[in-house]
Amino acid sequence: MQRSTLVGLKVGLIALFIFVAMIGMSTNAPATEWLKEAFLGISFAFAFGLGAPEALAYALGAVVFVAVFCAGYFVGKKASAKLDK
Repeated sequence: MQRSTLVGLKVGLIALFIFVAMIGMSTNAPATEWLKEAFLGISFAFAFGLGAPEALAYALGAVVFVAVFCAGYFVGKKASAKLDK
């Protein structure tokens, strides 16, 4: 596996961890529950804010998590590729 791919995976996971921590710290829950709280909070925002049905809100919540990971992955991969040159 290329070095830039590994760096991209690490940056993507760190971005996802920071995203979950930022949302999870806003609740009065232990750190072990932050992932669930973040997912349910995002799903609630879609359901209440946009009026989306429950299943669609959960799907959109999952898409947000995937998008945060993908954004971190591509930023990390591009930055590592630029530094390799």
